[in-house]
Amino acid sequence: MSSQSAGPTTNSPDADDVVQSGELEFQRIPPSKQLSGKYFLGAYSGEHVAGTEFVIGASLVSLGVSTSDLIWGLILGNLMAVLSWAWVCSPIATRSRMTIYWYLERLAGKKVSYLYNIVNGVLYAVLAGAMITVSASAFRVLIDIPPQTGLYPTSVSFVLLALAVGGVTVFLALKGFKLIANFSTVCAPWMIMMFLVSGILSLPIVTHFGEQQGLNGLGAMLDALIWTGTTPEGEPGISIWVIAAWAWGVNLPWHLGMSDMSILRFARKASYGYFSASGMFIGHFMAWVCAGIMGATAALLLKEQLIDMDPGTIAYRILGGMGLLAVVVAGWTTAIPSLYRAGLAFQSVFYHHKRSTVSVSVGVVTTVIACFPFVFTSLMQVLSYLTMLLAPIGAIIAAEHFLLPRLGIRPLWREHQGVEDNRPAMLTWITAVVVGIIMVALPQIHLFLVFIPVWLTSFIVYPLLCLSMGAETEPGIDYLEAGYGPVDPPELPGDTVQSHPAVNRRDPWYFLSIGCLVVILLASFWPWINEGSNAIDYVETYKWLIVPLTVTYFIAATMWMRNRRLNSDE
Repeated sequence: MSSQSAGPTTNSPDADDVVQSGELEFQRIPPSKQLSGKYFLGAYSGEHVAGTEFVIGASLVSLGVSTSDLIWGLILGNLMAVLSWAWVCSPIATRSRMTIYWYLERLAGKKVSYLYNIVNGVLYAVLAGAMITVSASAFRVLIDIPPQTGLYPTSVSFVLLALAVGGVTVFLALKGFKLIANFSTVCAPWMIMMFLVSGILSLPIVTHFGEQQGLNGLGAMLDALIWTGTTPEGEPGISIWVIAAWAWGVNLPWHLGMSDMSILRFARKASYGYFSASGMFIGHFMAWVCAGIMGATAALLLKEQLIDMDPGTIAYRILGGMGLLAVVVAGWTTAIPSLYRAGLAFQSVFYHHKRSTVSVSVGVVTTVIACFPFVFTSLMQVLSYLTMLLAPIGAIIAAEHFLLPRLGIRPLWREHQGVEDNRPAMLTWITAVVVGIIMVALPQIHLFLVFIPVWLTSFIVYPLLCLSMGAETEPGIDYLEAGYGPVDPPELPGDTVQSHPAVNRRDPWYFLSIGCLVVILLASFWPWINEGSNAIDYVETYKWLIVPLTVTYFIAATMWMRNRRLNSDE
């Protein structure tokens, strides 16, 4: 999962400051500010390897999916997610060049925009709270607090720990967001490597336990020991279609929900939406699969049920201290920007108050929520409900762009006609949520599938209501010109497309950082190439081997990034 793009509406007292700072929240993006494809390839590949992957990977094991259903379901679902970015979100973003917040306010009016910001703020706050709990689970291991995997905490010490971690998170969200964003850039390659090597290290251990049980073949071992097709309670697990729907819908607020309009509006070409594949198949395929293997392996070694273990316990058993660091880093690099963006979303509603005051208030509530372990043990279910609430807005925007012009209605017709509120949009949102509630109540339909009928209902109902409730038709108009203005804003002499600073592969710090990652990866294959080695014993050796390599990597990567920024400023 990613955590991107929240911003104030035009009622925010800081709106002018945001525009002047170069964020262009309420201006269409001119050619001089548009970015090359390299930016989006790097952004997507790094943003979808986060603390949520520890939780989701293990949860998919506990939900009882089979190995083949998991693999094919993730391939199908992630493909649908990529196409949702490339075929729906990216064309709208690059045509309108607007943030979703500005677009939605122009489309539906202030009331709908306010309500959307509240729901969006809750989404980011829940995500931040879950990641605070995940980070706290790593510190819990160091001070020997019992694992917390129930609905509520059973240890006062854990509550105090979660409050402390939450306090640091709130402070960094207020004071150090830019620093943390840069730190996240350094962390991303290492985090990807930690997920990958956790799976590579764990498979020989799975093979060891499988041979003890008389199982032949890796596939049979995976089916018997990891993705068994049944839940811990012995009930049938979820199907390939439910897995595909989850992989597709988990990031729905960003693609079919249109939140990534705020990022992709900077894209020079709509085709850059395809670069989301780097994040989906690294973060939501490789990382989920490896996190599931690591979790099941840790459960085998500790002789415990996976549902009774938290991310800190799992990562420490396989990767030692660096596993705990991975949990903390992944949790914080997700929690801090999520909390920051939750504060922005709520501040756009409570715009009479200072941003710092609103952010602190949101942070306090989020930290209290983080004290309750259910916020991460039930994360998949909670996110599914929030996705159901946000899906109609994305469908309304998609219908405004793709369907209304074909019916002779210009995009952003509410603004053009001077109507205060877009009643069709309001009624569509209410209707879709009612459909979602009915779907949830039906035992035949899994919660993870509900977003599909909700989105489709909104996509169909909104144009019909527009036609019947006052939207003026203008057959034959150039709807693109009438709705958004010129294809691109006026270009000034000397404007050029922006790109990231070039990677200086001659920088010795670059070679050193890459070298550390390569050694970390190659060392994880030792039990595979040396059949005489004991995979379980080697894990203990590997835990210490990666400590100096990790320290060296962070030093080298930080210096390389520093040199890169200095070179770009020259």
